[in-house]
Amino acid sequence: MKQVESPLKVDKVRDVESLNYLNSFVIEYRTKSGKQREWELVSRQSRERLEKEIFHSKTYTDGAMIFATDTSQERVVVLREYRVSAGQYVYMFPAGLIEEHESIETASVREFKEETGMDFTPKYVERERYVSVGIINERVNIVYGEFEGTPSTIHQEDNEHAEILIVDKEMAKDILNHEEVSIRTAMLLQGFFQLNPYFHDK
Repeated sequence: MKQVESPLKVDKVRDVESLNYLNSFVIEYRTKSGKQREWELVSRQSRERLEKEIFHSKTYTDGAMIFATDTSQERVVVLREYRVSAGQYVYMFPAGLIEEHESIETASVREFKEETGMDFTPKYVERERYVSVGIINERVNIVYGEFEGTPSTIHQEDNEHAEILIVDKEMAKDILNHEEVSIRTAMLLQGFFQLNPYFHDK
């Protein structure tokens, strides 16, 4: 599989005292023995939302990750996307943030079109789940459905560079064995194509 090199280039990494798009928080808590400790966290959202999550068990969604298959459910759309935060390409499913007053289904259709140039029909929306509970409180819904059309990068933004791949089982196996894959994408590919040897090679 011929791979295109990224036109995006990382120049340097520097320290900053504040961020433009993320808020930073310190959560004060007590250990089992009563010791005072602090937990550092960043968020796209406000302190009010974080407090509602922590103290009132409220749940929110920040966006959608899109699991798009063909009608026979034999192939799935995956992006080989250059991620500035990693300085390299990472294989991952199309995903994006939800806009104000937008449903998760509408967000998934819009984001899929922007990232792949193809149409997406949502079939099933999984409940929102944490991306990570270590340093960020971001949650997303996985939206499952079917794709249609011809892949195109025409709608990708200037700060995006992603190749659009329509992956079958053999391609998925090769990607998982030899490429950098996000953990959520790896787990979904393993489950969809039954590639996890711990579960399936028995």
